[in-house]
Amino acid sequence: MQIDAHKRSLAEVLLQGQHIIPRYQRRYAWEPQNIRDFWNDITTSKTPHFLGSMVTSGVTTAPREVIDGQQRLTTAIISLCAIRDLYSEYNQQLKVTGITEYLEYRDRNGEQNYRLKNKDRASASRLNDNILLPPGRRKQAPEFDSESLEMAAYKEFDSLTRKALEGVDDVVQRLDEIRDSLLAAEVVYINVEDRQNAFTIFETLNDRGKSLTVMDLVKNMLFAEIPSGDEDSSERAWSQILQVIDDSRFQGINPDSFLYYAWNSRSNPNVSEPEIIEQARLRRSISQRVDCSEDRAAASEQIVEDLRTDARIIECLNNTLINDGSAQVWKEISSSWRRDKFDDICEHLYGILVSGSMQPITLLISLMRAYTCEEQKLSRSQLLRFLRIIERFQFRWSIAQKSSTASIRGLYRQAASTVSARQSSSDVERAIADFVIASRKLDATDVQFKEGINRLTYSKTKKKNLFKIRHILTRIEKSYNTTKLNLAKGSSIEHLHGLEGRSEATPRNSWIFKLGNLAIIPPGINSQLPAPFPEKSTELKKFINSEDIELSAAIEFKDWGPDKANLRLKAISERSLKIWPKVDAN
Repeated sequence: MQIDAHKRSLAEVLLQGQHIIPRYQRRYAWEPQNIRDFWNDITTSKTPHFLGSMVTSGVTTAPREVIDGQQRLTTAIISLCAIRDLYSEYNQQLKVTGITEYLEYRDRNGEQNYRLKNKDRASASRLNDNILLPPGRRKQAPEFDSESLEMAAYKEFDSLTRKALEGVDDVVQRLDEIRDSLLAAEVVYINVEDRQNAFTIFETLNDRGKSLTVMDLVKNMLFAEIPSGDEDSSERAWSQILQVIDDSRFQGINPDSFLYYAWNSRSNPNVSEPEIIEQARLRRSISQRVDCSEDRAAASEQIVEDLRTDARIIECLNNTLINDGSAQVWKEISSSWRRDKFDDICEHLYGILVSGSMQPITLLISLMRAYTCEEQKLSRSQLLRFLRIIERFQFRWSIAQKSSTASIRGLYRQAASTVSARQSSSDVERAIADFVIASRKLDATDVQFKEGINRLTYSKTKKKNLFKIRHILTRIEKSYNTTKLNLAKGSSIEHLHGLEGRSEATPRNSWIFKLGNLAIIPPGINSQLPAPFPEKSTELKKFINSEDIELSAAIEFKDWGPDKANLRLKAISERSLKIWPKVDAN
C-alpha cells in the first residue's frame, strides 16, 4: 500500500492542484454554529489550528478524490471567498489576486479551473455560482441560491469577519491576520493511490471518537470495489439516494434506517430462512453478498443500483403520504402507469402510511418494487389484496397503540423476502397466507381498537393525531350511501363545540377534543363559522351526512353537549370496526 502522509498547511493542500468531491458524498451540511466554532478555532489559536486528517485518492499528477474532509475543505474555500470579497471592498486588488491563487488555477493548457470541484452538478452550482463568483457576478448566475447552506456559511463568515474589523485602526492588516491564520491551519494529509486502500485508511482513522454510520461504511465498502474509471453511474445513483433521504418527510428516515428498510425488503439467496438483518449486521450482510459474487465490482454496482431503486420507491411512498394518497406520484417510476391502475392502490397505501408506523415500509418497498419496477410484475389483484390486509392489521395496531415488537418486524421481513424471491404467483399467495396467519396472532382486539379510537384527541396545541383522525372520519364518510362532501378536494376538521375558553387540562373538557366532537367539512369553512353550536347548525347541515344520526339530530334541534358527543363517539368506534375488521384472507 503506497501511502503519502504528511502534516501540511491548508495553503499547501490547496496548492496541490485540484480536489474532486465525488457524487456519493453528502451535500454540504455545516450550519452557522459550525462556522462560528470553526472561526473561533482559527482566530483564537496562538499556534496553527489542527483541522484533523484528510484522506484523498489519486496519483500525484492528477486531481485527487476527496475520501474524507470534504466538509472542512468546502468551508475553507467559502471562508477564503469571504476574505477575498472584503479585500475587494477595501480596494486591495493585489491581495485579491493573491488569495484567488488558492481558489483557482490554470492547468498546463492554460484553462482556468477551480481548486475544489464537485462532480454533483447541484453541489457544484451552489459552490461555484453562489460563492466562488465575485459578488457583482454572483446574483446574475442562473443557479444562484440565496438560501443554500453554502451561502449561509458565507454570510456567517462574512459577518464574523466584519465584526472583527470593527474599531480596528488597520483593517487590512487585521484581514491579513485572519487570512494567514486560516491558510496556516494544519491537517494530516493522507493520499493513497489505490482507492480501495484509501477507504480502508478512512475507516481506520474514524474508528475512534464519533463512529461512522452504517451507511458510510457500506458506501466505502462498495465504492472500494468499483474501479475508479467505472464509478460515474454509481456515484450518480448514490447521490440520488442521499437526496431522497434528505428530502424525505418520513419521521425517523435517515441514511441508516433507509438502508435497514431497503436491505430487509429483499431476499438473501445465501440464507434459507429470512431473518431480520439488524443495523449492526447490515454491513456484514452486504459484504457477504459481494464476497459470494464472481465479479465483485459488478456485484457492488448492482447493489448501488438496487438501493437507488428502493430510494425511488421510498420517495413515491413519501409523496403518497404527503399528497393524501395521490396516484400521480407513481407516474415517473412505473412504465405502465395509468391512474385507474393506481388510485385504489394509493388509497390503501395512504391508509397504511397515515398510521405513522414505519414498520410496514420493508414490505411496502418489496411490493411496490415488484409492481412497478421488476420484469416479473406482481399482479394488481394480488397487490390490492395484500395492501388491504396490511392496512387492516397496521391501522388497528397503531390506533390501539400497541408497542413495536420484534415479532412485527419479523412478520414484515418474512413477507418482503418471499415477495422479493417469488418465482410465480403461488409464491405471493403463500406470502399472503403466511402473513394472515401470523398477523391474526398479533392483531389488536376489537376492544383495544375501540379504546384506541376513544383516546384520540385533537386540538390546536396537540396536532399529532390530526391525520389519523381525518382519515377515520373520511373513511366513515365514504362508507355512507351518499355524501354531501367533495372528498377529492380534501377536508378540514371542525370542533362542533368550540374551543374558546376551554382548557385541555380540565377533565370535564376532555370530550371537546375527542372524535365525538369532531367533523370533517370543506376546506376554508372553519373560519367562517360562529363558535356556538346553535349558531352554526344551519351551515353545518349543508355538509353533515344524514347517516351520522347523532349529529344530524343535534343539528335539527340545535343542541349539542358531552352526552351526545359521547354517543356519537361510540357510533364512530362501532362503524370503524366494520371498516377495519380483524384480518382475514380477503
